[in-house]
Amino acid sequence: MTEPLLRLENVTMQFGGVTALNNVTFDVKPQEILGLIGPNGAGKTTVFNVITGVYQVSSGVISFQGGSLAGKKRYKITKSGIARTFQNIRLWGDMTSLENVMTATDTHKKSGLLSGLFGMPISRREEKRDKARAQELLDFIGIGEYSDRLAKNLPYGVQRRLEIARALGTEPKLLLLDEPAAGFNPAEKVELADTIRRIRDAGYTVLLIEHDMSLVMKVSDRVVVLDFGQKIADDVPQKIQEDPRVIEAYLGVPENAS
Repeated sequence: MTEPLLRLENVTMQFGGVTALNNVTFDVKPQEILGLIGPNGAGKTTVFNVITGVYQVSSGVISFQGGSLAGKKRYKITKSGIARTFQNIRLWGDMTSLENVMTATDTHKKSGLLSGLFGMPISRREEKRDKARAQELLDFIGIGEYSDRLAKNLPYGVQRRLEIARALGTEPKLLLLDEPAAGFNPAEKVELADTIRRIRDAGYTVLLIEHDMSLVMKVSDRVVVLDFGQKIADDVPQKIQEDPRVIEAYLGVPENAS
């Protein structure tokens, strides 16, 4: 059996008297699209935050490629191969699309600040390489034509896709997408679904938070469901849609239920 790329084992996250995650355990397998769903307040974004080092877990273990992420700084987690997007767009508005992605490719630069200031050969080579890679990623995501446009002037949907391209610029093994379809129209959602599949087919692993159930069920290989910080289901999309616990979590229990 394939070893998991990421594993959460009995992860609990408490904020004072509030338990945001309660004993959550699940795996993400290599080159899998795993959907992470649940009602508002279920703990989904908290999962992303503990994986990426925004919060340190109260208890439990998070391991990536077999090694614990406990105590790791956020930039080191990024360098180890985990990248994410956010619910709220966080682009450099006064930089072009190409420049935004190039900031991410800096993650693996070997030359330092002085090399860049003095225009040393290694710095020039890396800048040329990073510029080519950034354009390649913009083309891959389908927004190559916007490479010279300032991020703040881009249409909303293009800004969303630019965030994905920038995350890929860190050369991650695991890509965390936090509600990438928020604000999209139906046509854009179809295009996004195709993009997420292409990302997986290119060798990346994807962990996806998304409220659009049609999109999640269409692209996910497997789905994990949270409710009030606890995992209540973990299965293939068809089984998830038929699971009474999942239906209850989203729809509630009818008043006449016994």
